[in-house]
Amino acid sequence: MWKRILYILGTADIFYLAVLYRSRALLIVFGAAVLLPLFFLCVLSSVRKELKTELLFFPYPQDDTGEYLVGIRVDNPSRIYLDRVSAKIRIRNMATGNKRWLKVAGQLPAETVTELKGKLQNAEFGLWEAECEVLYCYEWMNFLYLSKKISSKKQVMIFPDVHEVNLKIGIRTRLFWSDGEQYHPQVSGDDPSETLKLREYQSGDRLNRIHWKLSAKNSSLIVAEMSMPMNCNIVCFLDANPSVMKKKEAKTYWEVVNTISQGLLNQECAYYLVWKNRGQKELCRKAVRKVEDLADFWSEISSASMEKGADSETYARDFSYDYYASGLLWNEKLELFCNEKFLVKIRPEQIRRQLAELEIVL
Repeated sequence: MWKRILYILGTADIFYLAVLYRSRALLIVFGAAVLLPLFFLCVLSSVRKELKTELLFFPYPQDDTGEYLVGIRVDNPSRIYLDRVSAKIRIRNMATGNKRWLKVAGQLPAETVTELKGKLQNAEFGLWEAECEVLYCYEWMNFLYLSKKISSKKQVMIFPDVHEVNLKIGIRTRLFWSDGEQYHPQVSGDDPSETLKLREYQSGDRLNRIHWKLSAKNSSLIVAEMSMPMNCNIVCFLDANPSVMKKKEAKTYWEVVNTISQGLLNQECAYYLVWKNRGQKELCRKAVRKVEDLADFWSEISSASMEKGADSETYARDFSYDYYASGLLWNEKLELFCNEKFLVKIRPEQIRRQLAELEIVL
């Protein structure tokens, strides 16, 4: 604003001096000072029409600082250089309604694609939406501008951080028999409804496992190994109401959930995540066997209103037909229990060290 005021005052002074001294040269300078911004705006209007924009929102932090990059990609196909373009991006957490504003600006060279980026700091877990309605294009004296409507939105799920943890899955848990629709890809069992693999007969094989039709075709005995049903042998109880927790504690709570979840996936161990939604009588659960299942859980839980009440007794009541080998309970006091045995109380400022030193044996 101050640049516009100085320019107007300077132009008015030139006009005053031109009239006072009856100077044709000063009148020419005054005319140029008036017409030059109008000429710049005409050129700027032509360039503005050719600009193409795309909203950027990177779903993963760029480094250990936990900052997320948000911005706009602008394609300038014209041969005219723009000294300054800017935009104001609104970023909103879809669950909490928490809003932030991020301003990005930069130069726009001719015939290039430029990314104008800013940093979103301390973003809590959840679904976030970035929205930008207007791109401001400034003329070359940098005090007048034209706006370009873009009305662009982009949603990104921001996941909790993952830390190092020592998880050990015992044979008892891995081979715990439970009926399920999934079958272990490597371990054989006694389920006659699913065949794991076919092989030649070996001494000691049971006769009822011989595949007689294939054996007759191959003139040798072929044995069919049956698959072992694979259910979720581990249950993780999320017994908390994150909405009443302090911001740092809630952030720590979800980071531990994600750390343990990723650790179990790395161990190729299927598990249930169990929680209670506010106002519902029965518990909710999500079977996690692959990364996509965990992503579905985060999408579902980000918009849910959790409350306390997810424990082994309630689970036995709501899922009386289901059995599991090991259970983890993680409450809103940041206390972790394994098979009803206390393991650790996590402190937000020491979460990395405590998880790195922790050994969880299931």
